[in-house]
Amino acid sequence: MMEVLISSEKLASLFIYTFLHVAVGNEPFLKSYNGSFTHTVFPALKNVQRALDEAGLGDKIKASIPQNADVYDSGSGGPSEGNFRSDVRGLMIEIVNFLKENKSPFLVNIYPFLSLYENPDFPIGFAFFDGNAQPIRDHNVQYTNMFDANLDTLVSSLRKAGAPNLEIIVGEIGWPTDGDVYGNATMAKKFYDGLFKKLVASKKGSPLRPEPVEVYLFSLTDENLKSIAPGYFERHWGIFRYDGQPKFALDFSGQGNNKMPIGAKNVRYYPSQWCVFAGAKDMNMVIPNLDYACQRSDCSAMIAGGSCSKLDKNKHVSYAFNMYFQMNNQDFEACNFQGMAKIIEGNASTSECLFPIAIESAGGRLENGIGVSILVAILISLVFF
Repeated sequence: MMEVLISSEKLASLFIYTFLHVAVGNEPFLKSYNGSFTHTVFPALKNVQRALDEAGLGDKIKASIPQNADVYDSGSGGPSEGNFRSDVRGLMIEIVNFLKENKSPFLVNIYPFLSLYENPDFPIGFAFFDGNAQPIRDHNVQYTNMFDANLDTLVSSLRKAGAPNLEIIVGEIGWPTDGDVYGNATMAKKFYDGLFKKLVASKKGSPLRPEPVEVYLFSLTDENLKSIAPGYFERHWGIFRYDGQPKFALDFSGQGNNKMPIGAKNVRYYPSQWCVFAGAKDMNMVIPNLDYACQRSDCSAMIAGGSCSKLDKNKHVSYAFNMYFQMNNQDFEACNFQGMAKIIEGNASTSECLFPIAIESAGGRLENGIGVSILVAILISLVFF
């Protein structure tokens, strides 16, 4: 894409005019930010919208601030009791009124998975759309899934802010496929199948917003250098793997056609070779080398509940060594580990755990992302050694 934009000013101009929305920041009022952005984001929003207006694009392209769903709540009540969080309520009312005046949408990121991940008492069925969860009754309305309940909590919050009809767009929604006991392809498929059936095939919204809401999926592909601070699943939101190949069958029409999405074509892989554990005379040397490999690559799939968590101890070491080897573009020196590693041509993958091969299209040597931390490597070593 970048090469195309560089080569043609006309195409770059057309690219700009395909935008419908401009996101100013992302989830700036998260509780964990402790108010760091409360004085800056709204002025930035106003400046961006003003710039769009002055460029003659304001009627088509609207600016907004993607919010996390924790910016509103309903206390101990149902969705009808929804209101913006007390510490940012005044500011949110100002922002909502600005969006209303400029006919801009309210962008919100909704993640049922995170509710399940963060709360061990959260009912699993309520995260999905099959109606198997114990329903929540709010006056005369019944809720059987978290998406509807969350969306209507926002609708109620907007009503209280004086914007009952403000357009709502879900800027991010998805389900991870690895890095957690609830993060796997089976659950991700179940979530997406239910979401598409509801919004696309059935064209249903929520009880308070009956029309289907516009949503954007997160994410297209995995991101192996993304921060794992929120959880080890953060690198595994993709519907497609790192190489553009689909992870599971998915029907975007919601009709239940169990077909694999079309994967990327002509992907250039490095040679079919893997770096694996060759054994060690002194097992005490394995732990620091395992730690070194995980810190400088991505061992998030080895976490409890991950796709590679059930490997035996030797395979765990092999997985870590191979991740480091591949993320260093199969550099021969990256498969040494003090003589404890060797390169093989037989696929080291198992039925559940993929030992990936680097792709040439990534371009150049991958920079060392801060991979699974030293703590994780230590935890793994305690379990297996």
